[in-house]
Amino acid sequence: MTNSTLDNNLSATRGLARFKAKTVIGQGGLTANDREDIEAQLLLAICSRAGRFNSELSSLGTFTCRVMDKEVASILRYRLAQRRLHLGRPELVDGGAPDHAYGAAPSETERVEFWLDVGKVMKALPGPLRQTVLALRCGSPTEASEALGTARSVVYERIVQIRQAFLAAGVGPAYFTVGGGR
Repeated sequence: MTNSTLDNNLSATRGLARFKAKTVIGQGGLTANDREDIEAQLLLAICSRAGRFNSELSSLGTFTCRVMDKEVASILRYRLAQRRLHLGRPELVDGGAPDHAYGAAPSETERVEFWLDVGKVMKALPGPLRQTVLALRCGSPTEASEALGTARSVVYERIVQIRQAFLAAGVGPAYFTVGGGR
């Protein structure tokens, strides 16, 4: 590839990242302030997956577009998961308004205790389960299975075991209710 071809492809890739970032604004709580971060994340995804490009399977444009589409889906999935954090307690997410259906938000002390309890469970998990939890923090079970080099069914089996470990330790949906997990 010549320098001018490389420059043209880089310019086109930046333009596509800018376009895709603009189109995702307004979805999943993303604002115009997030646009540059999204662009950078899309370009980073292209750089990290460039080694997988095979000109016999697709054009560079198609490859770039597909990688960015998958990254946008991952960004949105992560943002939507942020809303479900804290075991169904949306008021615990920073900046979230308290939902009166759940009552008052837990105090700072209660939140610290929660994360300490989560840490205790994490330390007690066997290595493969701990690795699975970490892989699931930033992706779907499919993405976790790819990152871990295991089948999706293995990840789903581990999710059941992880859930059981947290519930056995009292860290579950009723954690912040009176008589909950604490």
